[in-house]
Amino acid sequence: MVIAESLRLHPPVPLLAPRENRDKKVKLNSYDVPVNTKVIVNAWMINRDPRYWTEAERFFPERFMDCSTDYKGTDFHFIPFGAGRRICP
Repeated sequence: MVIAESLRLHPPVPLLAPRENRDKKVKLNSYDVPVNTKVIVNAWMINRDPRYWTEAERFFPERFMDCSTDYKGTDFHFIPFGAGRRICP
């Protein structure tokens, strides 16, 4: 729990490697992302998003006690090592 909470607040890499939108124009929330645009994911901010974390700025390891959230890149609100196919092994 302490390690997970530490990784949430202080991810090893706060900005994930840039990704390029190569296929087609994408709508991300209210933003249009044109083809060939590089996007950098801010893991630091995602891990502190108050929509997913109660008292997001507070160090509270117990939040992981009965939580199914893991660090394997499938819970996109907790991504200390990235997410998807290119997650850090």
